[in-house]
Amino acid sequence: MTLSLDHATSLAHSALSRAQSRGVSASVAVIDSSFHLKAALRADGAGPATLDIAFGKARAALGFGCSSRQIGDALSGNPLAAPSVLASLPGPVVLLPGAILLHDSAGAVIGAIGVAGGAPDDDEWAAGA
Repeated sequence: MTLSLDHATSLAHSALSRAQSRGVSASVAVIDSSFHLKAALRADGAGPATLDIAFGKARAALGFGCSSRQIGDALSGNPLAAPSVLASLPGPVVLLPGAILLHDSAGAVIGAIGVAGGAPDDDEWAAGA
């Protein structure tokens, strides 16, 4: 199964609403399993770089097959690991919490969603919507 535009848009709206419920003006990026942007939203008042950061978080999660928090945890304590990881993927990746993988009903990865604009825990919570 692939990630449809309707599903991606619905997920983006849900995540943005969830962020706003905590008082966070965030941006949301939803990508498909080919790293292509399917949906993007930037709340009024969200910082100018938040959409790029949300996209980078989603790319990191998809590229490494786990949440962006898990990537950061795995790299902590090894100062040489992050530059190597960043060099292994084409395009921008952001190694901060706030992105999770998206799965279809059979458990296959169909994309990722990234949120940026709040504290990492708030971003990650909103992505989970």
